[in-house]
Amino acid sequence: MSASIACPACGTANAATNTFCVNCGTRLGSVVPAAPVVPPAGPPAAAPPPYVPYPTPYPYYAPLPRRATFGDMLSGLFDVWSKNFLPFFVVYLALGAATGAVAAVVSYAIFGTVVIGAGFFGVPATTLPTVDLGLLLLSGAATFVISAILVSIVTGSMTEYAVRRYRGEPMTLERAFRRGLERFLSILGAYALLELLIFGLVTLPLLLILVALVAGLSGASSTIALLCGGLILFVVLGVLALFLYIALALYPPAIMMENASAVGGLSRSWQMTRGHRWSLFGAILVTAILVGVISIAISIPLGLVGSAGGLIVAAFVSVVSSALVSAFVGSWIVILVAVAYDLLVRHPTPYFGAAPPYMSGPAVAPPLGAAQAGPPPPPVSPPSGPPPGP
Repeated sequence: MSASIACPACGTANAATNTFCVNCGTRLGSVVPAAPVVPPAGPPAAAPPPYVPYPTPYPYYAPLPRRATFGDMLSGLFDVWSKNFLPFFVVYLALGAATGAVAAVVSYAIFGTVVIGAGFFGVPATTLPTVDLGLLLLSGAATFVISAILVSIVTGSMTEYAVRRYRGEPMTLERAFRRGLERFLSILGAYALLELLIFGLVTLPLLLILVALVAGLSGASSTIALLCGGLILFVVLGVLALFLYIALALYPPAIMMENASAVGGLSRSWQMTRGHRWSLFGAILVTAILVGVISIAISIPLGLVGSAGGLIVAAFVSVVSSALVSAFVGSWIVILVAVAYDLLVRHPTPYFGAAPPYMSGPAVAPPLGAAQAGPPPPPVSPPSGPPPGP
């Protein structure tokens, strides 16, 4: 038996009569193993860039919307409201009942009787006791302050709840109200500033008209001029007040989602609404009309039922009416503002640069393909030897 031949590629022993290796197919006796490749001398290769993980602090993973129009705002409002109807209904039912009860209790404590329909969302008053103006102003001020505190807490809480539910993030009412209490003073401060500004713009021409009417009763010749001036000023300042309300309406989500101060939230709203104020005005106008129609449809029948009973029955029906109106439509403006904020803040416009420092929401898994386990593996170099084959 003749000596065997070792394959130069894989080292397998082959018979002397074999032309090709029985293991890898390499031609025997004709292949010389290739010398190892020595890399050329030079500076060491640059280290790979550090791995940047998925940006988990960013609170949502939805794609950027292409539009922030009147229709988008309204559709977002009803989408959030219909999908989260029960939480909004329960919270605003409690808010309406609380504000209506506060009005009844304050009026009873001051007047010794109940002012019907004086709740925050209640029907117009049907009976007013004969009291001096000081007590009446004190009752209104006390009701307004307590109602403003309750409304500020609920507005802040449900604004963040609406924004996160619109983004598809999980959010509990407990967490929402904890956040609302944390940011309560900023919401209340911005609310008071905006209300005082609008109240001042509307009240000034009304005072001028009142002066004109008093002058007319006293026989002054300048009555017509004062009255015309007051009406013109009322129209001009009324339009200005409406413009300011639209431009500054997004302060609640700005305060809640960006942890802004009261003035900072108003300033942020002014910046965000530029270029979109007509769309926001149209959405708010349509929502306000729908809210008014539904409020009348609920309040008038209940008011008629209450008027048929005694004073206590009428007071109870007024509180029930206030609670039902609030439960069904009290959250609509809050949800609309939250949706408009999210659409505008993610809308690519020249007014914005980098995304604002959002408050991180609850942990949400990133979409498939977004998370990375680490840097990519190094490329595999081809084998140095010749490929197998005949």
